[in-house]
Amino acid sequence: FRVIGARSLVMRLVAVACAGALGGNVTSKVTFYGAKDNCPPGGDIAYPSSDPGRHQAAGGSGTWDDPVTFAGAEKAVGPGSKVYIPFLKKYAVMEDQCEECEDGWKSGKWHMDIWMGPDQATQGPELIACENALTRASAQVWVDPPQGLEVDSTPLFTDNTCVVEAPACHDVGTECGNSCEIPEAKSCAALADLFGLTASRFYALNQELDCSGPVPRGTSVCMGGTCGDLAMV
Repeated sequence: FRVIGARSLVMRLVAVACAGALGGNVTSKVTFYGAKDNCPPGGDIAYPSSDPGRHQAAGGSGTWDDPVTFAGAEKAVGPGSKVYIPFLKKYAVMEDQCEECEDGWKSGKWHMDIWMGPDQATQGPELIACENALTRASAQVWVDPPQGLEVDSTPLFTDNTCVVEAPACHDVGTECGNSCEIPEAKSCAALADLFGLTASRFYALNQELDCSGPVPRGTSVCMGGTCGDLAMV
């Protein structure tokens, strides 16, 4: 019989009970992203790690030992920090950058962008529709949560199917759905190919872009329409 061990167990149970009762300790905007609307497209992350509970590329099932990747404001929650999202019943780990999250934090607003997958860009608007269906303008999130909270490891998006019913998504003219600060200089034709767009669609979405030569590194470029242009329109 070890008093320290017993006390530790009691404290953990109290923490779990409090987490369940309160639902979280911050209120955050919660959005989602996948390979198609990652910048650049794919599963690369800003803070890869081989440490336990971390990833070399975006992923995770949402358990304590395999938390799902999320992007956030580094000054709000540092790389490698865990959170728990009650409405998803998933743990998540900060492993990626999010420009909108950084902008929000400048005015004290929490924003977390959760990885939905898959690692490879897929055709069709289903991913964006799923992201829209799960997005919460305001949700409770537990920062630095205790271990042992209820977990649902069901993938949020797999085989072009969303974990919840997702209303159909349709691109709206030339309205940009997501932009990317390109990591290296590329021609407009190469960027169109990178984002899975036809050249004409890329030009329509980026009408103010100078395509007479390589687009400089760090330029903000529209990746696709409001539904991602996944059908190569």
